[in-house]
Amino acid sequence: MRGYIVLILLIYSANLYPQKKYQEGYVITNDRDTLYGFVKDRNEAPFANIYKKVRFRLNDVFTRRYGPEQISGYKSGERTYESIWLESRTQFLKTSYLSKPGNGEKVFLRADHQGYLTLYQMEWTDQESGTFEEFPLFKRENDEYFIRVTQGILGLRKNALRDYFADCPELLIMIENGALKSPEEIATFYNQKCGKQKVPITN
Repeated sequence: MRGYIVLILLIYSANLYPQKKYQEGYVITNDRDTLYGFVKDRNEAPFANIYKKVRFRLNDVFTRRYGPEQISGYKSGERTYESIWLESRTQFLKTSYLSKPGNGEKVFLRADHQGYLTLYQMEWTDQESGTFEEFPLFKRENDEYFIRVTQGILGLRKNALRDYFADCPELLIMIENGALKSPEEIATFYNQKCGKQKVPITN
């Protein structure tokens, strides 16, 4: 009888584990198949850490690990990620971010707004504070480079945005007069008024 009770508790704990430790979500394979289940991509504080390979579970106790070269993207809870080629170059204290297949490495970038212009967030873990940090990047579909949107506490990089959005004068006016203040607002306006449509990788 005691052994039977232990077995029931083990099964219950195994079924409960994904819901407690993992977020509902999915992974998208390189063949564009969507696998639904539970996803975990980080440890929270006090041992904060973003995984290089996300953990994925179906409705069982078997865990699969996927790196950015193995899947096209994933969703964990409310956060959506794409697998992107990324190469950073620094010259004269200025860092540029390129996205050309085969150059650099594939990484997971959080996609906060998907469209012809996608707003990405580059995330990392601050080892000293044990917190998650991020900064926003814009990338148009088929472009081979990103543009960094903000510069720390200085806010929007308006000079860079003027060059980048020269094809959308109405947007530049909205940025200059303060009507658009956040990267999310800029991405939404551009895609609705000036950009083309892009089919997101998510379902």
